[in-house]
Amino acid sequence: MTAALLAVGSAGHPEDSLEALRVLTERPALLLRLDAFIRRESWYSTGRQAPSLTETDPVALALAASHADGRVRERVVRRMLSRPHPEMMPFLVLRTSDWVRQVRESACAGLAVLLHENPLSATAATVRTALLVNRRRRGAFAHGQLRASLLAESGTALSGRLLTAPEPMVRRFVLDTATHRLGLRDLAVLAESDPDRQVRARAAEAAARQAVWTDQVELLRRLARSRHAEVRITALTGLMRTGSPKDVVPFLDDSSALVRALAREAARRTGTDSPAYYRAAVQAAEPQVGAIGGLAETGSRSDGPLLTPLLDNPAPQVRVHALRALRSLDAVSVPQVTVLLRDGSTAVVKEAAATLAPSATQLPPDLLWDMLADPQRPAVRRAGYRLLNRRDRLTALRAALLVSGDPDPRLAARGKTDATTQIRALAPHPWLTRPVPSLDAGPAEAAELLALAEQRRTEITEGVVQLLRDVIRLVPGSR
Repeated sequence: MTAALLAVGSAGHPEDSLEALRVLTERPALLLRLDAFIRRESWYSTGRQAPSLTETDPVALALAASHADGRVRERVVRRMLSRPHPEMMPFLVLRTSDWVRQVRESACAGLAVLLHENPLSATAATVRTALLVNRRRRGAFAHGQLRASLLAESGTALSGRLLTAPEPMVRRFVLDTATHRLGLRDLAVLAESDPDRQVRARAAEAAARQAVWTDQVELLRRLARSRHAEVRITALTGLMRTGSPKDVVPFLDDSSALVRALAREAARRTGTDSPAYYRAAVQAAEPQVGAIGGLAETGSRSDGPLLTPLLDNPAPQVRVHALRALRSLDAVSVPQVTVLLRDGSTAVVKEAAATLAPSATQLPPDLLWDMLADPQRPAVRRAGYRLLNRRDRLTALRAALLVSGDPDPRLAARGKTDATTQIRALAPHPWLTRPVPSLDAGPAEAAELLALAEQRRTEITEGVVQLLRDVIRLVPGSR
């Protein structure tokens, strides 16, 4: 990287040099690594002859700012301040945390003056670098100066510019520092459209706070219709504070559990029976997953018959949430859920396995072994393995050895880890005082386990196979 930068600088085109620095500073973490590398490994710290670059070249200044000699760094800082460029600001921010007092004080004073005279010289890369440098022992100055620039009377333009930065951490920094610089409508737009969840949450909180203070209920209703749960819950909380619980009750079957909880409080204030609402909603022609979740949160085991028919619903998400609700209410019908272990939806198969895990010993062993051997669907094999693993020790070890060679890498890794752990737990060790569990296997079963381990020698290592041999020697009737 240093060679590439020097090649650009030696060409003698300052515009190209600034563009190269602009690309570099887009990744501040890499900039910090480069700073440490130059001090440790470059020609500067090893006494090598520096390339013949013009002293005004931006690349030369940027690299010299990391010189091992503090006097050189101090001169470079002064030269940066004499001809400031926005592309050089991140390098100046680095020097505000310099370990040499003279370098640090010069950089801090220069940065303060630059930000005071021209706050817009603080680019998104400058902010990101300052946020990283702020973690250092002497790195708080640049962070504080940027906050002061945003809080100043002239900070409105800077706030608006930084809010268009593609990096979420920059937008979060602006919202944490200067939400008072943003209008209510701008905050609402950010809450509805920003791609970052934390930015949406911060903007929604600020917008809802202003809307409550100014009694703009219509804007809160608009935010309550957002597709983002973190925005809806903030807007609905604002509606509750403005004394409009009737606007919150329609969200009883929202997909977010937090929103549903708030809606139930609104229902209590307005005299609406939430459990009765949920019981009616799950029997609708097209039940909403939020209604199923709401019944799981407010219902009882006696509501199981209302949820069981949903296991045949054509929508996979409905079946998934019905399984979760039945498990939550302890109303699981093992035969009906067992059918879903072969469901066409991977999510349903996974949820069915989780639902049946406490009842694994009640399931037919042949079904589980057939699932483990399914040639097409890794999800079915994972579900079969999960349930076999909940049975006795012998079954769990056999299943682990089988799946350690599975074509699905995740399942194979899990089987390898489980088989190794179980064999080591069974192996006798003279220095251990704890009792060693028994394998509880007959001679034929022990021989089958050893044969499987021999086949999986590559996956579980020869040492683990030898431990299993030691275990099998203790099985009565084995050789």
